[in-house]
Amino acid sequence: MERRRFLFGTAAASTALLAGCSSSDGSTPGETTDESDDPETTAPEETTTSPDDGTTTEPDDGTPDDTPTPDPEPPETPTEIRNGSFEDDLSAWTVGRDLPSQPGDSEEPVDSSIGTTSGRASDGSSALRIGIDGSADDGTVWVKQTVDPEAVSTLRVDGYSEMESFNTILKLATYVGPEPEDGLTEADFDTTEKLADHEGWKTYEYDIDAGDGPVVVAVGLTIVWETGATGVLDNVRLE
Repeated sequence: MERRRFLFGTAAASTALLAGCSSSDGSTPGETTDESDDPETTAPEETTTSPDDGTTTEPDDGTPDDTPTPDPEPPETPTEIRNGSFEDDLSAWTVGRDLPSQPGDSEEPVDSSIGTTSGRASDGSSALRIGIDGSADDGTVWVKQTVDPEAVSTLRVDGYSEMESFNTILKLATYVGPEPEDGLTEADFDTTEKLADHEGWKTYEYDIDAGDGPVVVAVGLTIVWETGATGVLDNVRLE
């Protein structure tokens, strides 16, 4: 009888011991949890689904395709002269020079200057001012821009002279036509009109043949006297 009680107590203790060994992570007895065998978590590859047909599109990996990039459209050439009265300084104009070397052995060109002045103007409040050192008895300075005019036949530009003079010191230099392959030089300009043939402002007119397509319009001054001189031009227009 004592032996049976001892065996019964041993069996009860064994049952309690097994119950205490159950999983502490909330699993029921008889279940085992092996964390070392958990599969490695991998983020699924991202895809996009088209709403219309349900097809999937692989994500862009940054590899460029073979579609060529179209060239940008070139800006359109204006049909009228811009800033013809020089109210916006020399905006829209490009400065050009064809100057001789200084007298003597120097290879440096004679001095020249170009800019705008508010001291006098025939249109607006500013005008183009050009100064040239005539010590080499030669030299031309100008501004130019490209236009694609429609139905024009005349270039007009205003020139200012302090007083009328029989001496020819400065002449107007004008050009309307295609851009020369090697660029403009003094020989390309019409220099038939002298600047000091009047007092005050005068409008000079030139018959032109603009032809088809863009042309270069250039206006400036050329010096033909061995002295320094400054002249003023304004209100350049095509009509």
